Amino acid sequence: MYSIDVYKLHNNHANIEQLPIRRDWMDKTFDKHAYNCFPLTLTNGLGWGISFPEDIVFKWDGINDSQSGHVKLIEGHNFAYTERENASISFRIGLMFITDKNLSMLAMPVPNMFIDGITPFTTLISTGFFKGEFPCAARVTKANEEIIIKANTPVISIIPISLSYLQNSKINIYNANKIPENSFSNSNEYSQHLSNLNQKGIWGNFYRNATDHLGNKIGDHEVKAIRLEIKEYNE
Repeated sequence: MYSIDVYKLHNNHANIEQLPIRRDWMDKTFDKHAYNCFPLTLTNGLGWGISFPEDIVFKWDGINDSQSGHVKLIEGHNFAYTERENASISFRIGLMFITDKNLSMLAMPVPNMFIDGITPFTTLISTGFFKGEFPCAARVTKANEEIIIKANTPVISIIPISLSYLQNSKINIYNANKIPENSFSNSNEYSQHLSNLNQKGIWGNFYRNATDHLGNKIGDHEVKAIRLEIKEYNE
Protein backbone atom coordinates (compact mmCIF):
# COMPACT_ATOMS: atom_id res chain seq x y z
CA MET A 1 0.00 0.00 0.00
CA TYR A 2 1.36 3.38 -1.00
CA SER A 3 0.71 6.74 0.63
CA ILE A 4 0.95 9.76 -1.64
CA ASP A 5 0.68 13.41 -0.63
CA VAL A 6 -1.14 15.67 -3.07
CA TYR A 7 -1.14 19.46 -2.77
CA LYS A 8 -3.58 21.89 -4.39
CA LEU A 9 -1.45 24.62 -5.89
CA HIS A 10 -4.32 27.07 -6.48
CA ASN A 11 -8.10 27.25 -6.69
CA ASN A 12 -8.29 26.20 -10.34
CA HIS A 13 -7.24 22.61 -9.85
CA ALA A 14 -8.39 19.40 -11.47
CA ASN A 15 -10.59 16.84 -9.78
CA ILE A 16 -8.94 13.64 -8.57
CA GLU A 17 -10.91 10.52 -7.66
CA GLN A 18 -10.74 6.79 -8.11
CA LEU A 19 -11.72 5.78 -11.61
CA PRO A 20 -15.25 4.44 -12.04
CA ILE A 21 -15.86 0.89 -13.22
CA ARG A 22 -18.55 1.92 -15.69
CA ARG A 23 -17.85 2.96 -19.27
CA ASP A 24 -20.37 4.42 -21.70
CA TRP A 25 -19.41 2.04 -24.49
CA MET A 26 -19.70 -0.96 -22.14
CA ASP A 27 -23.19 0.17 -21.13
CA LYS A 28 -24.13 0.11 -24.83
CA THR A 29 -23.04 -3.49 -25.46
CA PHE A 30 -25.87 -6.02 -25.74
CA ASP A 31 -27.25 -6.71 -22.27
CA LYS A 32 -24.15 -4.82 -20.99
CA HIS A 33 -22.25 -7.95 -21.92
CA ALA A 34 -18.81 -6.28 -21.66
CA TYR A 35 -19.07 -6.17 -17.86
CA ASN A 36 -18.86 -9.96 -17.79
CA CYS A 37 -15.19 -9.68 -18.73
CA PHE A 38 -13.43 -9.65 -15.36
CA PRO A 39 -9.98 -8.54 -16.65
CA LEU A 40 -11.68 -5.58 -18.33
CA THR A 41 -13.77 -4.42 -15.38
CA LEU A 42 -10.91 -4.89 -12.90
CA THR A 43 -8.63 -2.75 -15.05
CA ASN A 44 -11.23 0.02 -15.34
CA GLY A 45 -10.51 1.01 -11.73
CA LEU A 46 -6.73 1.15 -12.18
CA GLY A 47 -5.65 4.53 -10.90
CA TRP A 48 -6.96 7.88 -9.78
CA GLY A 49 -8.69 9.76 -12.56
CA ILE A 50 -7.90 13.38 -13.41
CA SER A 51 -10.88 15.36 -14.69
CA PHE A 52 -11.78 19.03 -14.98
CA PRO A 53 -14.79 20.95 -13.61
CA GLU A 54 -15.53 22.62 -16.94
CA ASP A 55 -15.56 21.71 -20.63
CA ILE A 56 -12.33 21.95 -22.58
CA VAL A 57 -12.86 22.64 -26.27
CA PHE A 58 -10.17 23.04 -28.94
CA LYS A 59 -9.48 22.61 -32.64
CA TRP A 60 -6.37 21.47 -34.53
CA ASP A 61 -5.73 22.74 -38.05
CA GLY A 62 -4.07 19.49 -39.13
CA ILE A 63 -0.53 20.86 -39.36
CA ASN A 64 2.02 18.84 -37.41
CA ASP A 65 5.32 20.66 -37.09
CA SER A 66 7.62 22.29 -34.55
CA GLN A 67 5.65 25.53 -34.47
CA SER A 68 3.04 26.37 -31.85
CA GLY A 69 -0.38 27.79 -32.62
CA HIS A 70 -1.84 24.97 -34.69
CA VAL A 71 -4.17 23.94 -31.86
CA LYS A 72 -6.66 26.69 -30.94
CA LEU A 73 -8.19 26.60 -27.48
CA ILE A 74 -11.85 27.63 -27.54
CA GLU A 75 -13.03 26.84 -23.99
CA GLY A 76 -11.31 25.76 -20.80
CA HIS A 77 -8.52 28.31 -20.53
CA ASN A 78 -8.27 27.71 -16.78
CA PHE A 79 -7.24 24.11 -17.34
CA ALA A 80 -5.49 23.85 -20.70
CA TYR A 81 -3.07 25.64 -22.98
CA THR A 82 -1.96 25.02 -26.55
CA GLU A 83 1.26 27.03 -26.84
CA ARG A 84 3.17 23.90 -27.80
CA GLU A 85 4.14 22.10 -30.98
CA ASN A 86 3.46 18.74 -32.65
CA ALA A 87 -0.33 18.78 -32.48
CA SER A 88 -0.55 18.52 -28.72
CA ILE A 89 -2.37 20.15 -25.83
CA SER A 90 -1.27 20.55 -22.21
CA PHE A 91 -3.51 20.42 -19.14
CA ARG A 92 -3.17 22.57 -16.04
CA ILE A 93 -4.15 20.18 -13.27
CA GLY A 94 -2.98 22.42 -10.40
CA LEU A 95 -1.85 19.45 -8.32
CA MET A 96 1.55 18.45 -6.97
CA PHE A 97 2.34 14.84 -6.02
CA ILE A 98 4.97 14.02 -3.39
CA THR A 99 6.11 10.42 -2.87
CA ASP A 100 8.96 8.48 -1.33
CA LYS A 101 12.17 8.50 -3.36
CA ASN A 102 11.66 4.94 -4.63
CA LEU A 103 8.21 5.66 -6.01
CA SER A 104 7.21 7.32 -9.27
CA MET A 105 3.84 8.38 -10.64
CA LEU A 106 2.70 6.99 -13.96
CA ALA A 107 0.32 9.09 -16.05
CA MET A 108 -1.50 7.23 -18.82
CA PRO A 109 -4.78 7.16 -20.77
CA VAL A 110 -7.75 6.12 -18.65
CA PRO A 111 -8.09 2.34 -19.07
CA ASN A 112 -10.78 1.41 -21.57
CA MET A 113 -12.14 4.96 -21.79
CA PHE A 114 -11.86 6.61 -25.18
CA ILE A 115 -12.11 10.33 -25.88
CA ASP A 116 -12.66 11.02 -29.55
CA GLY A 117 -9.90 13.22 -30.94
CA ILE A 118 -7.12 12.87 -28.34
CA THR A 119 -4.72 10.32 -26.93
CA PRO A 120 -3.14 11.33 -23.58
CA PHE A 121 0.60 10.80 -23.36
CA THR A 122 1.93 8.06 -21.09
CA THR A 123 4.67 9.51 -18.88
CA LEU A 124 6.63 8.74 -15.71
CA ILE A 125 7.52 11.46 -13.19
CA SER A 126 9.99 10.97 -10.33
CA THR A 127 7.80 12.54 -7.66
CA GLY A 128 10.30 11.69 -4.94
CA PHE A 129 12.20 14.86 -5.88
CA PHE A 130 10.09 16.70 -8.48
CA LYS A 131 8.09 19.20 -6.46
CA GLY A 132 6.01 21.04 -9.01
CA GLU A 133 2.71 20.85 -10.85
CA PHE A 134 2.30 17.36 -12.27
CA PRO A 135 2.58 17.66 -16.07
CA CYS A 136 -0.15 16.14 -18.24
CA ALA A 137 -0.63 16.46 -21.99
CA ALA A 138 -2.27 14.76 -24.94
CA ARG A 139 -1.75 14.27 -28.67
CA VAL A 140 -4.58 15.63 -30.81
CA THR A 141 -5.61 12.97 -33.34
CA LYS A 142 -8.51 14.56 -35.25
CA ALA A 143 -8.02 17.61 -37.46
CA ASN A 144 -10.36 20.45 -38.39
CA GLU A 145 -13.07 19.47 -35.93
CA GLU A 146 -13.90 20.82 -32.51
CA ILE A 147 -12.75 18.37 -29.85
CA ILE A 148 -14.81 18.51 -26.67
CA ILE A 149 -13.69 17.08 -23.33
CA LYS A 150 -16.82 17.26 -21.25
CA ALA A 151 -16.60 18.51 -17.66
CA ASN A 152 -15.91 15.79 -15.09
CA THR A 153 -14.77 13.29 -17.73
CA PRO A 154 -11.64 11.43 -16.55
CA VAL A 155 -8.87 12.27 -19.00
CA ILE A 156 -5.77 10.77 -17.42
CA SER A 157 -5.12 7.96 -14.96
CA ILE A 158 -2.44 8.47 -12.29
CA ILE A 159 -0.84 5.32 -10.83
CA PRO A 160 2.03 4.91 -8.33
CA ILE A 161 4.75 2.55 -9.50
CA SER A 162 8.09 1.45 -8.08
CA LEU A 163 10.58 1.47 -10.93
CA SER A 164 13.34 0.16 -8.67
CA TYR A 165 11.18 -2.90 -7.91
CA LEU A 166 10.45 -3.32 -11.62
CA GLN A 167 14.09 -2.88 -12.62
CA ASN A 168 15.85 -6.04 -13.88
CA SER A 169 12.67 -8.08 -13.98
CA LYS A 170 12.95 -10.85 -16.54
CA ILE A 171 10.77 -13.03 -18.73
CA ASN A 172 11.72 -16.69 -19.16
CA ILE A 173 10.64 -18.21 -22.48
CA TYR A 174 10.23 -21.98 -22.88
CA ASN A 175 9.21 -24.29 -25.71
CA ALA A 176 5.72 -25.79 -25.95
CA ASN A 177 6.81 -29.13 -24.52
CA LYS A 178 7.49 -27.39 -21.20
CA ILE A 179 3.91 -26.13 -20.73
CA PRO A 180 2.54 -27.37 -17.36
CA GLU A 181 0.08 -30.23 -17.69
CA ASN A 182 -2.62 -28.44 -15.69
CA SER A 183 -2.60 -25.30 -17.87
CA PHE A 184 -5.68 -24.24 -19.82
CA SER A 185 -3.62 -24.36 -23.02
CA ASN A 186 -3.25 -28.12 -22.64
CA SER A 187 -6.89 -28.81 -21.78
CA ASN A 188 -9.06 -29.75 -24.76
CA GLU A 189 -11.84 -30.59 -22.31
CA TYR A 190 -11.79 -27.05 -20.91
CA SER A 191 -11.82 -25.50 -24.39
CA GLN A 192 -14.73 -27.64 -25.52
CA HIS A 193 -16.71 -26.95 -22.35
CA LEU A 194 -16.18 -23.20 -22.74
CA SER A 195 -17.13 -23.35 -26.43
CA ASN A 196 -20.38 -25.16 -25.58
CA LEU A 197 -21.29 -22.50 -23.02
CA ASN A 198 -20.55 -19.66 -25.43
CA GLN A 199 -22.75 -21.22 -28.10
CA LYS A 200 -25.60 -21.18 -25.59
CA GLY A 201 -24.97 -17.51 -24.77
CA ILE A 202 -23.61 -18.35 -21.32
CA TRP A 203 -20.55 -16.60 -19.92
CA GLY A 204 -18.15 -18.97 -18.18
CA ASN A 205 -16.83 -17.26 -15.04
CA PHE A 206 -13.98 -19.71 -14.56
CA TYR A 207 -11.29 -17.05 -14.59
CA ARG A 208 -13.30 -14.64 -12.41
CA ASN A 209 -13.87 -17.41 -9.85
CA ALA A 210 -10.37 -18.90 -10.23
CA THR A 211 -11.77 -22.38 -10.93
CA ASP A 212 -11.44 -24.95 -13.67
CA HIS A 213 -14.39 -25.90 -15.85
CA LEU A 214 -15.53 -28.43 -13.25
CA GLY A 215 -15.73 -25.79 -10.52
CA ASN A 216 -12.58 -26.90 -8.72
CA LYS A 217 -10.60 -24.09 -7.08
CA ILE A 218 -7.24 -23.65 -8.79
CA GLY A 219 -5.92 -20.47 -7.21
CA ASP A 220 -6.70 -16.94 -6.08
CA HIS A 221 -6.61 -13.52 -7.66
CA GLU A 222 -4.16 -11.03 -6.20
CA VAL A 223 -7.18 -8.73 -5.70
CA LYS A 224 -10.78 -8.94 -6.94
CA ALA A 225 -11.34 -5.18 -6.86
CA ILE A 226 -8.95 -2.22 -6.83
CA ARG A 227 -9.76 0.17 -4.00
CA LEU A 228 -7.97 3.50 -3.86
CA GLU A 229 -8.66 6.09 -1.21
CA ILE A 230 -8.64 9.86 -1.02
CA LYS A 231 -8.47 11.62 2.33
CA GLU A 232 -8.82 15.38 2.17
CA TYR A 233 -7.48 17.77 4.80
CA ASN A 234 -9.18 21.16 4.64
CA GLU A 235 -7.51 22.88 7.56
